[in-house]
Amino acid sequence: MPHTLSAHYIFTNTGAPIKNGAVTINDEDGTVLSVGTLDAETPNTIFYNGIIVPGLVNAHCHLELSHLRGRVTDAESLVDFVCRMSRLGAMPYQESAAKDADEMMFREGVVAVGDISNTANTANVKQNSKIHYTNFVELLGTTPQRCKADIEQFNNVFNKYVQCGINSKGISAVAHAPYSVSPMLFKTINSLNSNRKVTSIHNQETKSENTLYINHSGEIAERFPMDLSAIPVTGRSSLQSVADYLDYERVLLVHNIYTSREDMDYAKAKLQNPFFVVCPKSNMMLEHRIGDVPAMIEKGLSVCLGTDSLSSNDSLNMVDEMRVLSDYYPEIALTDIVRFATLNGAKALGIDNQLGAISVGKKPGLVLIDNIDFEKMRLTSRSTSKRLV
Repeated sequence: MPHTLSAHYIFTNTGAPIKNGAVTINDEDGTVLSVGTLDAETPNTIFYNGIIVPGLVNAHCHLELSHLRGRVTDAESLVDFVCRMSRLGAMPYQESAAKDADEMMFREGVVAVGDISNTANTANVKQNSKIHYTNFVELLGTTPQRCKADIEQFNNVFNKYVQCGINSKGISAVAHAPYSVSPMLFKTINSLNSNRKVTSIHNQETKSENTLYINHSGEIAERFPMDLSAIPVTGRSSLQSVADYLDYERVLLVHNIYTSREDMDYAKAKLQNPFFVVCPKSNMMLEHRIGDVPAMIEKGLSVCLGTDSLSSNDSLNMVDEMRVLSDYYPEIALTDIVRFATLNGAKALGIDNQLGAISVGKKPGLVLIDNIDFEKMRLTSRSTSKRLV
């Protein structure tokens, strides 16, 4: 039986927000039957105080690190964070932490996640999850020996995922970051991906990632706990140095804290469909800045939002990410921020045929975000999200 959900505004991502909007859905499967203005209430109409948006898409997460919440809270930089994490040693994976994180994301309205997996530890959680996961098996290394081990690692993770009933089309090998992957490993990673549909890579998280490629100087060159002799000196930024290896239909560039306007133009010209994934809270924690999102908007680039992991964040709450971005850049319209957290993420993961927009025939999930400052049309410190459908 259909019923109608209404709110002060419906953000459809297909046009301007609909004031006093209404969405009628099929109760059985969540299909949108109609979208418009609320003309008259019926016994099957429910009105909510706030805005209704499509299901949220977390474009970058590390679910398997959920048990590391609070282990590193005062890192001075990305490299400092990495060094502190490496000193923690191998802490045992806790499935209960990943399960709790998955269930919390679902309750708060997340419908899809682009998830980084170094292992298959989260396979059981994902097998039973109501969230759609696109799985990026992350590889790193600079030596031939590590390259060989990475092939074995990917095959083990891939097979475990498939054994758990996870669709093989949603599993890709990806590079960790330009500073931790040699040219040999980039080529190996590409050989492991037959369809070349989507890839993800941590991009320009720190200024020294660029100087590593320019002249092998900076904090990464001096402190990173890995042999970096195989990383070539190119005299160019890290993104420009590795772009040739990112020949995929869709490329998720993650973090982008030090991505320049020149690099944005380069990515737009060089890559097929670059998506700039920003993790506001993690970026602030790691480098105390978010990245030049206004420039990305100005240049017509596709911006997405992610949470990163609970090792560099205190929650996987997408509304918190939206609010932090809004507070840092108050000039960014709420309509844009909602699109970053929904439709753009769905496009990046290749699932926008059903998710990301509220339109007839789709099953996007519906999420209420409350405590909105309607006068300024902004999120507030009290804004929260709740899954409705």
